[in-house]
Amino acid sequence: MIEPLSPRSLSKRVEKLIDSITYVSFCYTRRGLFERHKIIVTTMLTLRIMIRMGKLNDTEVNHLILGKMDPNPGTMPEITRSYLNETNWACCKALESIGYFHQNNLCSSLDVEHLQWKRWCDQEKPEMTDLPKAFKDITAFHKLLLLRSLRPDRLLSALTIFIVEQMGEPYVEQAPFDMMETYQESNNNTPLFFVLFPGVDPTPQVENMANKLDISIANGRFHNISMGQGQEKRAKDAIFDSAQKGNWVMLQNVHLMQSWLVGLNGLEGYLEEIAKTCHPGFRCFISSEPPPLADMNIIPESILQASIKIANEAPQDLKTNLRRCFAHFNQGFIDKSPKPNDYKAILFSLCYFHSLILGRKKFGTQGWSRGYNFNDGDLTICANVLHNYLAKYEQVPYDDLKYIFGEIMYGGHITDAWDRRTNNTYLQVLIH
Repeated sequence: MIEPLSPRSLSKRVEKLIDSITYVSFCYTRRGLFERHKIIVTTMLTLRIMIRMGKLNDTEVNHLILGKMDPNPGTMPEITRSYLNETNWACCKALESIGYFHQNNLCSSLDVEHLQWKRWCDQEKPEMTDLPKAFKDITAFHKLLLLRSLRPDRLLSALTIFIVEQMGEPYVEQAPFDMMETYQESNNNTPLFFVLFPGVDPTPQVENMANKLDISIANGRFHNISMGQGQEKRAKDAIFDSAQKGNWVMLQNVHLMQSWLVGLNGLEGYLEEIAKTCHPGFRCFISSEPPPLADMNIIPESILQASIKIANEAPQDLKTNLRRCFAHFNQGFIDKSPKPNDYKAILFSLCYFHSLILGRKKFGTQGWSRGYNFNDGDLTICANVLHNYLAKYEQVPYDDLKYIFGEIMYGGHITDAWDRRTNNTYLQVLIH
C-alpha cells in the first residue's frame, strides 16, 4: 500500500508536475514555430504564468506589450535632448502612471541626473548595466518597462535574460532537433509536417532514421516522392499501399500542388479514408515551404491540425547554430577517424565556419551580395571528405581541404568574387 504524501511533499510533487507539464507542452509548441516567433511565444507564456502567480498585474504587462505613450507629455527639458527624443519622453511620461516610477519621479530624475542617465542610455548593453542610484532597487520587470521606453533596441536581449531568470535556461536554449524523439511521439494517424527553409532539408534525417528501423527505398518500404505535375496518381498509390503494408511515404514540396491537397480526391481526403484501417507501422511525412505572406494558406487546416509540425529553421545566432551543426555528428562518427584529434579539431572549425557564413545572411547585402543556398548537406559532405583525406594522407593536407571546402563545396554556390574572397578568408583563419 502506498503511503499518502505529507502536505509539504504533496506540494513539491504538484509543483514539479506543473513544471514538467509546462515545459513538455512548450517544447511541443516551440518545435512548430518560426525562429522570429519563439521569443514572442516564450515571453507570452512567462508573463501569463507570472500574472497567475500574482507576481505581476495586467496593467503593467499591457504597458510592456503596447508601449504606451502619453498623448500630452508636455515640454521636454532642454538638457535631456542630448540623449532622448520626443518619443522617449512621451513613453517615460506614460510610465509615471505606474506606481514604482511615480514614486521615484522618473521624468524629474531624467532631468536632474541627466549625466548618469545619458551614460546608461549610451551603453552598448544597458540591460546588463546598473541604473542611476535612484533606481538601483528596480525589479527585473520594471527594468523591461524602462528599456521599452528608453532603449527599445535592447528589449529582445533583456527579455531573454528575464525569461532565463524566471523560467530557466531551457526555455531559451533549444536543444538540437532530434528526429528519433519526434518519431516516438507520432503514430499511424499523425503525419509529420516539415516546414521547409533555405539551407535545411529534412529528407536525410528521415532516411537515416528509417534505415535504423530497416525501412529503406532499397527494400521497398520507403516511398520518397517529390511532388509536381503528374505525380498525383503515384502519390495516391503510395499512400494507400503504405497504409496497408505498414510502410513509410514522404511527400516533398506539396506546396507545388495546392489543388491536389484539398477535398475527398486529394491528400486531405486520402488521409481521412485510411485513418481507421491503416497499419500501425505506417508513417506519412509531408514537407512544404511556408506561404509567402502571413495571410495566405497553402495546406488545408485539417492536415495541419492532425500533424506534428516541425519548423527546423536554421537559427541566426552563432551559439545555437554551432550546437545545431555539431548535432549532425555522433560520437561514433567522430571515433571512426584514424586521426581522431585532428578530425575533431578540424570538424569543430568546419562547424564554426558553417555557422558564421549562415549568420552573415541576417545582415542582408552587407553579409553576402546575394542569397546563397548554403545547407546542411554541404557540412555533412565536407565532414565525409575530411574523414577520407585524413585516412589517405600521413600529414594533414590543410591546403587541399581549404580548396575543396572553399572553392568546390561551399564555393560552388558563390558567384561573386568578393563573396568568394570573404568565404575563403574564413577558412584561412579557422583551418590551419
